[in-house]
Formats: sequence, structure tokens, C-alpha cells
Amino acid sequence: MKALWVGLAVSLASPLAFAQAMIYKHVDENGRVTYTNRPMKGAVVMDLEPLSTIPGSAGPAITPEKSSAKSPERLAVKPSVAVVTPRTMPTTIASIDRETQKGRDDVRRRILDDELAQEEKSLATLRKSLLEERQNPTLIAAVRVAQQAADPTPAQQAEMRANIDRASGRIRGLQATVAEHEKNIEALKKELGALKP
Repeated sequence: MKALWVGLAVSLASPLAFAQAMIYKHVDENGRVTYTNRPMKGAVVMDLEPLSTIPGSAGPAITPEKSSAKSPERLAVKPSVAVVTPRTMPTTIASIDRETQKGRDDVRRRILDDELAQEEKSLATLRKSLLEERQNPTLIAAVRVAQQAADPTPAQQAEMRANIDRASGRIRGLQATVAEHEKNIEALKKELGALKP
């Protein structure tokens, strides 16, 4: 049974299991970008370079041992000592040559530039929609009625407030989306600034 668990753990942790994962990119109608490992309607598969993996070393094994406690069926867990010899230790640390790293950095910079351009384009469209929505005749009329009302009753105040809320509901959603795109642009610019030239 223990061999079955060990075999299952090794197969799940193998680099091949991770190499088979696919990353999908989805852009919704508001320009929000989502990355996921699950297929989505309208998502495209990202073409990414495989990751380099470094095999890990095994830690100390834990072996069960019968305890001398009153109940003999209890097992005490006693760590066994693993002897690490210089032959089992990696002699070199994996390194990437300069050209390979430069190529990866260039790809990353290109992806970030594309994402930044998309975010800026979406932000400009959203700002235009927000400006148009603020000039909505229904909203302007509702605000004008509220401003011109002289000593309205509580029922009239509630109705005017409801009319303004209905007319300005889309504005709040657009403002939240604009703020989200502004944060994305700021983060992308920061990440691009951190890349080596």
C-alpha cells in the first residue's frame, strides 16, 4: 500500500505532469484579461516556453515503529536519519546562458507591451463610454428635477433619488472598471520598468 502511495506521489510530482498543463487567455467584452488552466469559451491557448526544472533531493524518511505504550496497536513515528553523501548532492547549479535568458526577457517584454497596449486601448474606450454616460439625458433630467424641487415630500425625495440611481447605475460600474484598468496599466508599467534593457 505504501508503494502505491509513493508511486502516485512521484507520478503527480513529475515534471511531465506539469509540462502537459495548458494556459488559456480570455479577454471579456470589458477588456478584462483572465488567465486560467481550464478551457473557457472564447479563450485562446497561450504558446509558452517550457519551464526549466531542477530535481529536488529526498528529505529524511519517516518510518513507523511499534511504541512501547500501553496499547500495542499504536504506532510511534520516528524519523530515520538520511545520510547525504557528496555524490547525491548536485555538483552544479542549473544556469541559463545569456542568449537564452535574453530571448526569454524579449518574449516577456513583448507580451507585457501587448498587454499594456490592450489595457490602454480598453481604458480609452471605457473613458469615452463614461463621458457619454455622464451626458445621458435621462440622468441630466433626473438631476435637474431634483435640483428644481422646492421643499419635496419624503416620498418625492425617495422617488427622485431612485430615478437618479437608475440613471447613474451604469456610471458606477464604468468607474469601477476604469479604476481596475488604471491599476493594471500601473502594474504593467512597473513590471516593464523592472526588466533589464
